[in-house]
Amino acid sequence: MEKGVSSWLSALPIKAIGYAVNKQELMDTICMRYGWKVKGIPTHCACGEINSVDHSLICKLGGYTLMRHNSVRDSEAQIMREVCRDVQTESTLLPINENDYERKVNNADNARLDISARGLWNSCEKTFFDLRITHPISQSYFGKSLAEIYQQYKYNQRVIEIEKSSCNPLVVTTTAGMAPECNGVNKRLAEKIAEKCKESYASVMTYVRTKLRFDRLRSTLAAIQGFRGK
Repeated sequence: MEKGVSSWLSALPIKAIGYAVNKQELMDTICMRYGWKVKGIPTHCACGEINSVDHSLICKLGGYTLMRHNSVRDSEAQIMREVCRDVQTESTLLPINENDYERKVNNADNARLDISARGLWNSCEKTFFDLRITHPISQSYFGKSLAEIYQQYKYNQRVIEIEKSSCNPLVVTTTAGMAPECNGVNKRLAEKIAEKCKESYASVMTYVRTKLRFDRLRSTLAAIQGFRGK
């Protein structure tokens, strides 16, 4: 029901930009969309739990959750490079000293955030982005609305206090939803790209949503049908 979730249905299946899926992937996606049973998946996972679509999307065995995270991270960074400068992934934060421990911030050594870029909000300001992908239908979120799930992820206080920079959380769901802050970032990117390329804002925003939707779609399908062991 969220905006942009169904963008893959109206996209032309152009292989060059990653919009093509095979027959099995199309059927699996339709089944997930309407809550039908996905055929061909094992009854039990290699981790010992009873297997299902929901379990496949939260099980860390096989590295599919990390693959899904990195796929969305790289796509967001690629879009940012169109209009931002100094775009980096896995950016290392500044080291902190003893006085900074009193600020009650994350004091881990070699702490990193997923993306950093300059020029999104202001020309020289550096912004950090913390990407989180959550599965809203998992049992741990039972009884919670999407708004409540999105609110669990807060800004990284270490960036604000130590880096003196802004930090935007990019919270998305496996069902292609976006938190309001994440949607705001992508709207800002679409505005800047539309201005730079002399394109309409609506068409650029549709492209951004569709590209990110297909990234999560392929990584979700890989997790469901992927091999995790006997």
